[in-house]
Amino acid sequence: MKRFTLPFTCLALCAANVYAEDPEAPTPIPEPASADQSFWTQEYLTGDWGGVRTELADYGVSFEFTNILDYYDDISGALSGGGTVFNRVRGTMNLDLDKLIGFTNAKFSVGGVSQFGSNYNRSHFGVLTNPSSIEGVNTTRFAQIWLEQTLFDNMLTYRIGKVDGVGAFGAQPYGGTFMNDELAYIPNLLFAAGLPFDPAQQLGAIITLRPFEDSQLEGTYVKAGVFNTNNNNAINFDNIGTDFNTDGPVAVAGEIGYNFGATPADMPGYVKAGIHHNFGSFVEVNSPNTSQGNTLFYVNVGKTIYKFDEDGERHLDASLSFSYAPKQNVNVYHYEMTALLRAIGPFASRPFDEAGLGFIAAWLTDDYSNSTPTTGTDPSGNEFTVELTYKARLTPWFTLQPDFQVVVNPNGNGSRSPVYIAGIRNVISF
Repeated sequence: MKRFTLPFTCLALCAANVYAEDPEAPTPIPEPASADQSFWTQEYLTGDWGGVRTELADYGVSFEFTNILDYYDDISGALSGGGTVFNRVRGTMNLDLDKLIGFTNAKFSVGGVSQFGSNYNRSHFGVLTNPSSIEGVNTTRFAQIWLEQTLFDNMLTYRIGKVDGVGAFGAQPYGGTFMNDELAYIPNLLFAAGLPFDPAQQLGAIITLRPFEDSQLEGTYVKAGVFNTNNNNAINFDNIGTDFNTDGPVAVAGEIGYNFGATPADMPGYVKAGIHHNFGSFVEVNSPNTSQGNTLFYVNVGKTIYKFDEDGERHLDASLSFSYAPKQNVNVYHYEMTALLRAIGPFASRPFDEAGLGFIAAWLTDDYSNSTPTTGTDPSGNEFTVELTYKARLTPWFTLQPDFQVVVNPNGNGSRSPVYIAGIRNVISF
């Protein structure tokens, strides 16, 4: 969903990653550029800036600039045919405050996005799922602005500022391989409580406790968050991301989880369960009435299930998620399940490529399904999506990703034929 048009197609020809960012992942520090690095082997398109980039990182200042360009089109089954392009540019500055000013184990992050294109999932494809993880409104705005610090020998971490609520409570850790937003980021059901999302972060605070460090239960954590939902519309009432109001309503979230396996060779995995709740009012699906509050639940498990090599750097991961919205009168989704397989380094000759197969099953609420006959459709009460994708890392700074998706019972309409969607994504790291 961002702006800037660059000659990406030309770059792709010359060279021939929503992304889903883990909110808890540490900020990568650029490696020093070696003397024998060429244009095609350097980490970033713009290189090390004559050594300045590495020197800044040594002082605790790092920059990330990426461009994601998606093109996708229906093969058949869409409400109206035609392809579309969506582009997102993101820039982020990360400060290691420990290095800069001696603020122990603290960091500050500020970033912005510019995105543009056509939002086709509803208007042309006529599906509920989101085939692109970057598609959305056209906007140029600040995204995250937050301070984070870890205390007490890694037992407590707090993050405060304009934060990504749903990303911290529900993101799929293995999702970065995929293009579909429900696999790359979070299932659509989990947007319904109005938590702030990327790139429309809002004021909030997240606290993570790890009470069993250096014990047999190391890897266990408890996490809680409180957020301003900006009148349940994170974008429209904060056009450029500089509004720090506390208008509410307030939303809260909690999660308990366990991460195991310290290295790829250990075949690591995770299990987590959480809850979202918004204390505000929500318009009912089938009437102009409002209902107070909305609560959502989710469970997500994942694990490396096979190692292609002894050290586990090339491996196969699997994950399964289930989410539930009890209140049918204010929600489109009642239950949702996702399942995915992803291979890191599927071929020995391509150790940095990724391949993925994902499945999304959405069971719609009775209130939403029962409303469809008024428009002459045949309610099926569900929508199913399958994605097959391959992300080729052609250089350290450029990936090209062909993608195929099929949506069955699009928009919960059993009378429609499946929608077949082909797409391609390129990601450039500057």
